[in-house]
Amino acid sequence: MNLKPPTSKVELRIKCNKILDKDTLSKSDPRVSVYEKDRTGQFRLVGKTETIQNQLNPEFKTPIVIDYRFEEIQILKFEVHDVDKNDEDFIGDASCTLTSILSKPGQTVCLQLLTKHGKHAGSMTVVAEEIKNTLQTIKFNLIGKKFDKKDLFGAGCDPYVIISRKVPSTNTFVKIYESQVQKGTLNPVFSGIGMKLEELCGGDMQREIKFEFYDWDRIGKHDYIGEFITNAQELLQPNQAYHIINSHKQEKKSGYKNSGTVSVSDAVIEREYNFLEYIMGGCQMNLIVGIDCTASNGDPTNPHSLHYKNAQGLNQYANAICSVGNVIMPYTTTPLIASYGFGGIMPGQSEVSHCFPMTLNPSNTLCCGVNGVLDCYYDNISKIQLHGPTYFAPLINMAARYASQGQSQSNQKYTILMIITDGEILDAENTIDAIVKSSGLPLSIIIVGVGNADFTNMNILDGDDAALQSGGVRAERDIVQFVAMRDYLNRPNELAAEVLREIPTQFLSFMKKYKFRPNPPPPPPPVVIGAPPQYDNPTTTTSPGGIDLSKGGSAGVNLTKDSESPSSGIDLNKGSVVDITKGVSSVSLEKN
Repeated sequence: MNLKPPTSKVELRIKCNKILDKDTLSKSDPRVSVYEKDRTGQFRLVGKTETIQNQLNPEFKTPIVIDYRFEEIQILKFEVHDVDKNDEDFIGDASCTLTSILSKPGQTVCLQLLTKHGKHAGSMTVVAEEIKNTLQTIKFNLIGKKFDKKDLFGAGCDPYVIISRKVPSTNTFVKIYESQVQKGTLNPVFSGIGMKLEELCGGDMQREIKFEFYDWDRIGKHDYIGEFITNAQELLQPNQAYHIINSHKQEKKSGYKNSGTVSVSDAVIEREYNFLEYIMGGCQMNLIVGIDCTASNGDPTNPHSLHYKNAQGLNQYANAICSVGNVIMPYTTTPLIASYGFGGIMPGQSEVSHCFPMTLNPSNTLCCGVNGVLDCYYDNISKIQLHGPTYFAPLINMAARYASQGQSQSNQKYTILMIITDGEILDAENTIDAIVKSSGLPLSIIIVGVGNADFTNMNILDGDDAALQSGGVRAERDIVQFVAMRDYLNRPNELAAEVLREIPTQFLSFMKKYKFRPNPPPPPPPVVIGAPPQYDNPTTTTSPGGIDLSKGGSAGVNLTKDSESPSSGIDLNKGSVVDITKGVSSVSLEKN
């Protein structure tokens, strides 16, 4: 592990030319994955671009951000895949060092893509630029009027806009943004355009920015409408308007004026807050664990079962609980974790439940600490009749109800639902609908796949390539991350890193969308002269009263629903009145 900070951060912009066509009835749908060779000789994923549909000459808008280390030879591998709904076909790859890109004129290299058999598969151009963190975001709307009519039928135009910034060293432009298509209008409105200032102009307010407008066509090449060039400083001026110029028409028609006009509205630069500022301001992180109790896991008493309690080490469910739970718990203000099962039949019941407390007590869903969740899981999994099918929607809807309660500027919270499962879901439509409806809430969903099942369709829920849709409604933001446990066996730290990698981005996307600012950090506790020292050792979780919270033992918990309700002492081992779906605003611990 390299603990030395990087020399700087660099973003890589990628476009390809004449790549191989892997589809029979259409063109390839390419995506680029970038890997860096680590010190063990293994290639680790740095990042992926978006997938572009039906394009053999793709120019990707998603940059790859990588740490640049002057003292190291950083070997990069670029892989291009044709991404279809259920599989990915390898198109070709290319390798080079990061230094070779940065040292070239214009920080630009052209690489030949090769198939697995060493044959030509197209070419790739990579442009690098150092990232200058301005901690500012620019937002604006574009209002178009009287665009040229390009289609013979209908309204005559389906416009979209591509934004590119100039690379000073090469005097060329690189694509940084592409809007959604505005169907059937000559007066399009592109609202809610926003990005980091360094993405738009590299932090240089005078750098040229190009806005190109096209008419989208279902078949064939999209029609060029026109463009204008400006800079960030001009965009921010009030009442700013531009003529869209098509140079080909301008040369041919003496009386040509423009191909439409665009005015800029609500252009602002906003301060960008980071994840730690919210945490330091007291935002509470909550963890909910969902455990798959379907029959495909196998009898928990059978050594081959995924639920078997192995004396030699943790099973995959326990591994996921510990890996993720131990990272999240330091950010919570209470040691309590809600734990649910799904796809099983509770003792004394005859119907399958798709969201029930692993405590087996309907009025108490909470466990004390990560070890409390493990104890609850191991103690009760053999009491549950494993059944099926595998449904996620009820569990997600429960988490959404909890996440929707009590959010305000002064009382900020964020919920993480971790679902651990051994197979494909059978309520995909309802699950997607639940995710879309939850995408506007302070909620992230982590799905960890255990065992050796085919999880190909599970990636559909992960909205990295395209936003989920349900009933014509698009998800407000990506809130799902899927990881297969088998890729990280015996590497719990790497599992946690991959599972939680997208949480800060998802967290910030919610806070920004709903304009929540970080609260001021609370003052430090007063120093009492002569008081015994208070230790913060991670391995020491015993409270002053002698309760070891890491073991989830006999802690009494006072839960207060609001300022007018009296608190009540509750033994977590017995449990009686705690229901996380009803919300809890304050927690105190007492020794029984």
